[in-house]
Amino acid sequence: MVQLQRKGALVSDPNKDKTPQPRALPCTPLPDQVRVDGGQLILPSLSQKHPPTQTTGEEFQLAGLVATQPKFDGILVLPSDESTLWAHVSAEEIVSMRRFATGRILSAFFTTGLHHGDADAFKDALSDAMSKPETIALTLSALDTQQSNGNLTPEEAASRATAALIGAELAASRAYWLGQPVMLIGTPALCAPYIAALEAQFVPVLSADKDKLFQAGVDAALAKATA
Repeated sequence: MVQLQRKGALVSDPNKDKTPQPRALPCTPLPDQVRVDGGQLILPSLSQKHPPTQTTGEEFQLAGLVATQPKFDGILVLPSDESTLWAHVSAEEIVSMRRFATGRILSAFFTTGLHHGDADAFKDALSDAMSKPETIALTLSALDTQQSNGNLTPEEAASRATAALIGAELAASRAYWLGQPVMLIGTPALCAPYIAALEAQFVPVLSADKDKLFQAGVDAALAKATA
């Protein structure tokens, strides 16, 4: 939900009372009818029951992707500092979603956030996590200890922890992305470790500008609202 201002700037709508009910997948990113109320563009989130997942603003970027690349059929990955949303897009619909609390878990141990450092160390940590995802809690604790003891710099520890957490993501969603083209939507810093991890698995990776897709999604929603 965004508020439209005279100069075209977009700001978050703090009025939660106007939030519409989420739309269940599979569905198009935008509803058939989009409402503008008091200068506010009102767009429902997307939701699925199993596993329980709901968009938290990503629906604009999803709509922008479908509007600008309607023939894309594959997996979208939208990383943030809090979590990473994976979405399967096909025939201009969002078919299913997965959300991983990777950023939130990482921030509990390290202040650096998602980080891609030394390539070899990153790949080793990624491979270990993918082969033994059940050891992820042990790995994070060990990296935290190595950082505290000065055996690893905060950046080195964060990079290996990032690789381990993304490795656990890839292991948990292997059937989701295997054999699919994958597109990253996010800032370069947040996308970099995912690109490195996916390319290590020989996955064809594309990338898109999140701000441009967001604006394309807003434009598509406005076109519906004024049709």
